[in-house]
Amino acid sequence: MAQKLYKWTGDITDPESWDSALPPPEWYGTDDNGVSYALLDTAFAADCTATDLAVTTATTAKDWVKQNSRQAKQINKECQEEIRLAYSLTDELKAHRTNDTDVLNAIGTIVATHQARKNALVGD
Repeated sequence: MAQKLYKWTGDITDPESWDSALPPPEWYGTDDNGVSYALLDTAFAADCTATDLAVTTATTAKDWVKQNSRQAKQINKECQEEIRLAYSLTDELKAHRTNDTDVLNAIGTIVATHQARKNALVGD
């Protein structure tokens, strides 16, 4: 059993019950082309009903989830809040103007942590 990024078009029916040991599904939403995405355990996905449910490793699918899903937007918000707790916008802009590597590296560390969380949304 492993979690993978799945895509489908149209409707999906998830199982009425499943093994509670399985991680819960993460439903990400539907893009402008009508393709929906979710991170599902393979055992959970096997019990779902959709005409074209399939695992995807496409970069475009992963990018959509990391940029547009509710979960990714929340991670972005938390990242910005964490940066603002440590540095004001003025501090950040000054660091870019003056090439203050200490501040820029500290911000980069915060961003990297949140980027890793967004990568985990798609199983990376």
